Amino acid sequence: MIMAGKKKNIPRLDREDFYSAFGAAPENEPSFPEELEKNLARTDIKSILREKGGPGKKPLSDREKLQSYPPPQEELDLHGHTGGEAERKTANFIRQAAALKYRTIRIITGKGLHSDGPAVLPDVVEGKLQELQAEKLIFAFAWEKGEKHRSGAVLVYLPEQADDAADALLPDR
Repeated sequence: MIMAGKKKNIPRLDREDFYSAFGAAPENEPSFPEELEKNLARTDIKSILREKGGPGKKPLSDREKLQSYPPPQEELDLHGHTGGEAERKTANFIRQAAALKYRTIRIITGKGLHSDGPAVLPDVVEGKLQELQAEKLIFAFAWEKGEKHRSGAVLVYLPEQADDAADALLPDR
């Protein structure tokens, strides 16, 4: 038996000595990197994740996603504007906020307390937001006090976007 070295008077065996000491012949075992490469070559990452049960996280619900959004990063005040102006300004503001990669914005419509008739802007803005949500330009929106007629502002949550998608949202010049 050949000792490759001693540590605290205990002989250290090399690979060949280990096999001969225990009466077994050394096998031609592949090294760990070779074995790993061989095993990974016959599978792909999707099958590995499927076999291991995936990343282990279930997708977030819409409510959980909204809780991760920051407070409003910018706001638009529509006091004193007509319905048509408010609609145009809302659409442009949302496109610019998306291009700037904002996640949460506030649009102030007012409650209509100084109007001669019923409040017009909350309905106009809500209609425009529904339209933009159908186009996937916004993820969700919610009136600050829970109800449109009690609130004077709406929070708008923008989807996370890739760089190219945000550039496509800018209006044509």
